[in-house]
Amino acid sequence: MNILTLIDTVVDGIARSATILDWTNDNYGNDQYVFVNFDIENPPGESYCPFSVIYPEIKQVGQGRSQKSHIIHVVNCLHDSSRREKPGYGNVIEYNGVRKSEEYRKLVETEIIGLSLGNVLINIDVEYDPITDFPFFWTFMAISVEEAVTMGSDYMS
Repeated sequence: MNILTLIDTVVDGIARSATILDWTNDNYGNDQYVFVNFDIENPPGESYCPFSVIYPEIKQVGQGRSQKSHIIHVVNCLHDSSRREKPGYGNVIEYNGVRKSEEYRKLVETEIIGLSLGNVLINIDVEYDPITDFPFFWTFMAISVEEAVTMGSDYMS
C-alpha cells in the first residue's frame, strides 16, 4: 500500500459512513465535511462543522526494513457552545462539545479500523484541544499503519 492509497481509502470510508452521517445529522443537522489537507491560515469555519481533515505525516520504507510504516493525521472538529448543568450535581457545568467531540472522534476511529486495508497493524495516538479555539472542539489522531514487507513486494512503495 502507498500513502496516497491509504489516504483515499480513509477519505472514502469516512465520507460515506452512514453511521457518521447519521450522527452528524442527529447532533448538528447536517452532513459532515471531509477535507484532504487544509489551509491552516484560513481553516474551515463553523458552516463546515463537523468536519474531518486527513493528511500525510510520515512514511518509513527501505530495503533494510522488515515493514513499511505510514502515518497519517485525521483531525476532527466540531463547533458547539452549548452547555448544561451535569445531572445530579448543582455545581458542575459541562460544555457539550467535549462529550460530542469524543463521540465523533470515536465514530471516525471505528470507521478507519473497520476499513479493508489488508494485513496491517494500526496504532492510534489521540490528542484533544477543547480550549484553545473554543467553541471549536478539535481532536487529533496520528494513525500509524504498519505493513510487513514480504518476498517480492516493493520495499519503497
